[in-house]
Amino acid sequence: MTEVIRIPNIENYTTEIINGELILTPKKQYMTENELNITSITHSSIEECLIKKGEVIISTNTKYSRIIKDILESIQSQQIWQNRNSYESLKVIFKLAKEHNLTIKLSIKLETGRIVHFKI
Repeated sequence: MTEVIRIPNIENYTTEIINGELILTPKKQYMTENELNITSITHSSIEECLIKKGEVIISTNTKYSRIIKDILESIQSQQIWQNRNSYESLKVIFKLAKEHNLTIKLSIKLETGRIVHFKI
């Protein structure tokens, strides 16, 4: 084979060679908190979640309310969480993460089927 293969925007992919094959995997594009705040997350679902305090895993749950409960338990809070909609829950998750120096990686599947990624 003598053809040249050109791939535009190659920096948007990770590359690896397995058994002589070049494999390109799109890199995750992370949204800012402001971008996520203006994105409709009604009827969304969390596909992937990792919340940590240092190296300690606080939550890997994929339900908004359960993530909040996990965070509250980890900080030994007596606060009672009442179920809210996904938008309000996400705001509480961000607030608690900032107040308690937690790291967050979320992948959220929107109602449209699009998956968005977010991390603090």
